[in-house]
Amino acid sequence: MSTIKIQAIANSNFDKIEYGHAEIRRFSRAEILQKSLKQLVLFWGLAVISVLLPVVHFVLVPLFFVMGAYLALQARKQKQEILSGAVNCPQCQQPVTINKSAFLEEHTEICQNCASVVKISLP
Repeated sequence: MSTIKIQAIANSNFDKIEYGHAEIRRFSRAEILQKSLKQLVLFWGLAVISVLLPVVHFVLVPLFFVMGAYLALQARKQKQEILSGAVNCPQCQQPVTINKSAFLEEHTEICQNCASVVKISLP
């Protein structure tokens, strides 16, 4: 875990930038591989089990097979996650708290005070 500097831009006003901090957890290659394989095995296992269900297996088997591949690829893209953080809203200057979530290129939060969309990224 490391604390890093983040920047926030309001969706309606791109010229105001606020800076804050966030705790980021970076995943190792082994953790990323383990997470993606877990997704793949889970959904492909559901596909094998759903073969036994009459009629609905025509839909569920292909659905679980494709979902397993898609979610495994999504898990491979997630190299870090936000554990917590805070930044001021660029629109109304009220604090916006960031809860635990996936962090790809940028993250969006909604300001609870002015309801503007705040895009959070690395500076």
